[in-house]
Amino acid sequence: MLRLFRSLVPALLCSPLLLAAESGTSGADLSKSKGDTANSETPDLKGWVRRSDPAMEKWRDNRFGCFIHFGIYSILGGQWNDKEVPGAAEWIKVGGKIPSAEYDKLVKQFTLENFDAKRWAADIKKMGAKYVIITTKHHDGFCLWDSKLTDYDIGSSPTKHAVLKELADAVRAEGMDMYFYYSIIDWHNPDYRAADPKTPEDQAAYARYLEFMKGQLKELLTDFGDIKGLWFDGRWDASYKNHPDIGKSLEAWLRELKPGIVLGDRVRAYDSFADYNSGYERKLPKTQPLLDWEACMTIPENSWGYHKTWSGAGRKTPKTLVEMLVRSAAMSGNFVLNIGPKGDGTFAEKDVERMKPIGEWMKRNGASIYGTEGLALTLPAGNYATRKDDRVFIHSFQWPENDKLALKGLPGPIKSCTLMTPEGEKTIRFQGETLIDLPLTAPDAIDSVFTVTVGTK
Repeated sequence: MLRLFRSLVPALLCSPLLLAAESGTSGADLSKSKGDTANSETPDLKGWVRRSDPAMEKWRDNRFGCFIHFGIYSILGGQWNDKEVPGAAEWIKVGGKIPSAEYDKLVKQFTLENFDAKRWAADIKKMGAKYVIITTKHHDGFCLWDSKLTDYDIGSSPTKHAVLKELADAVRAEGMDMYFYYSIIDWHNPDYRAADPKTPEDQAAYARYLEFMKGQLKELLTDFGDIKGLWFDGRWDASYKNHPDIGKSLEAWLRELKPGIVLGDRVRAYDSFADYNSGYERKLPKTQPLLDWEACMTIPENSWGYHKTWSGAGRKTPKTLVEMLVRSAAMSGNFVLNIGPKGDGTFAEKDVERMKPIGEWMKRNGASIYGTEGLALTLPAGNYATRKDDRVFIHSFQWPENDKLALKGLPGPIKSCTLMTPEGEKTIRFQGETLIDLPLTAPDAIDSVFTVTVGTK
């Protein structure tokens, strides 16, 4: 029977019966929220082809995105029965060992009295992000849209807000691109199987789940306007991991449904990559990867969804976060900063405190990030380089101790150089590949940016 199940998988995915789950481990392991653990440093590039079409080029040019983890778990803020629950807030059902009957009561508390999609989009745009990813359904199975395939969704809550539709419209109105996250794990759906289905009963149930999943993905890609891509999660469960044809067939079906769609590697079962490597969670690569890549970063260390209290060593400052963004661009990658809105529909104050200065820096220096590629130069510690056409941008997080900054390895001779200051761009003198007569102190407390225009060799 197992052999028969494996032979049916591609047909299930390409028919109404759809996709299997990238889903999450079961039991106590879920509360640890380790995320995707694929080897991001040494990927298998067999069969990977770098896309050069307009949709993928736009994804690269965006460089900076915003992730939103939001759901009924946001109401609890990482606490259950007035106690802190170890682990990430979006995993609280498992981490807090909350009975389904109790957890499901949160649906009726999801009023979103202060939700304002236009405000969300405006604040994210001011931060400088060019695209937005939101959790349409996390592992708990609750859907942020009124799905025709389940009642475990926002349509069963008391809110009057159509969150996904309102947000997608607002994001596009601000000139940003909209992406959807979808969890293949589903703790609520009785047909979902984490283990590799062995019995006829489990195989039939899993086939029904695949059909359910495909139907939901079709809703997401047809009912909410132009959705640029999908971000999957949870491919580590054996039901998905042990059957790589499931992910490959799902990917092919999605590309047929929406030509030009951008898909991260998590649509697949660790065996190969789709359009880019999305395995960098809360970390950056040590050196520039061989393929397109994206890093997703939380502000606190202990959660993606809203947590009332922060734990761990991390209290990332705006400067730290901007440096992560710059380092990503300097390795030709994208950087996505996560925020976890509160259960009432407002952004948490600690997130906003960081979003504003990041946005102020991006307003001055966005040209050094958007549409750029990394450039390998020999630079002092704390300095990074990005490039677009004949302009090389030098990002100085550590200001030189003397009045010079040596640049080794430029693609051409320096023609001119300016430094962004609070008063505007200031001309900087140079000798050969060395910038000279620099100001005594850095003009920007976060990151001072030189724009070096080079000629051809």
